[in-house]
Amino acid sequence: MSSRGFTLLETLLAMVISSVIMMGAARTLPLLQQQNLRLQMQVQLFEELQQIVQTVEKFVRRAGYCHGKCTGPAMQIQGDNGHCLLLRWDENSNGKWESAAQEESDYYGFRLRGGNLEMQRGVERCDGNGWEKLNDPRILSIEHFSVARENQQIRIVLEGKASLWSAIARRIEHWVIAENL
Repeated sequence: MSSRGFTLLETLLAMVISSVIMMGAARTLPLLQQQNLRLQMQVQLFEELQQIVQTVEKFVRRAGYCHGKCTGPAMQIQGDNGHCLLLRWDENSNGKWESAAQEESDYYGFRLRGGNLEMQRGVERCDGNGWEKLNDPRILSIEHFSVARENQQIRIVLEGKASLWSAIARRIEHWVIAENL
């Protein structure tokens, strides 16, 4: 019985074929990782925008609620193209809207400012300080926020870009029925 291994030519040929396959894999792997990162950023951008829009929707649905006799507008859309939204509702059901100056105010506002969507309780105007950002500017830059009203239907449009990869952008448009307006 004689046993015989690979010849030198067979070994070199196997190494060349393996090298070509490895070089192809080495070129493909970074592209796959880049596409995976891009997809993850698109999903994260969509989820962030969706969460912000749902927060605004919740406030819009509550706007105008009053367990008594409340005076004044329940909703005001201000600014160019509706970039600021001011809302009121009787949160504690005491039959009146608590003024903006009180700690438990029934006044709320949303505004677009400097690439961020901001919110504040106890506001009657869209200017001033003390507004809280609803988005993390390191992850998401809000490019557009607008609110439009047609009777009881409220259209909320939010558009944002991923801060790390500005080519990734998303636009969300939601219609809400504000039953209390």
